[in-house]
Amino acid sequence: MVKTAIQLFGVVLGGALISAILGGLFAMAIALVSPEFVSGLFSLKEDISAPRYAFSVGMIWGLFIGAAVGGFACGLSVLLGLIKLRVNIGSKPK
Repeated sequence: MVKTAIQLFGVVLGGALISAILGGLFAMAIALVSPEFVSGLFSLKEDISAPRYAFSVGMIWGLFIGAAVGGFACGLSVLLGLIKLRVNIGSKPK
């Protein structure tokens, strides 16, 4: 049981970090295309570059979204395991 929990935690952590990097890259790409949009959206000060700032904000939001999706996936796998356990207990061999 502990091995499975540690593996699930590793999967959630890895997924959240990958999601953070992808979110940062997406935000940086938007900042490269339209820096005015990023400066208006995030209240950017003029002394920081827009793509770098958008990358950091995108990483934070990607981390939150990745953690939420990973937590949902872990909860779903536990729920499916409980359903399987209930079905196995309910069906008695003849």
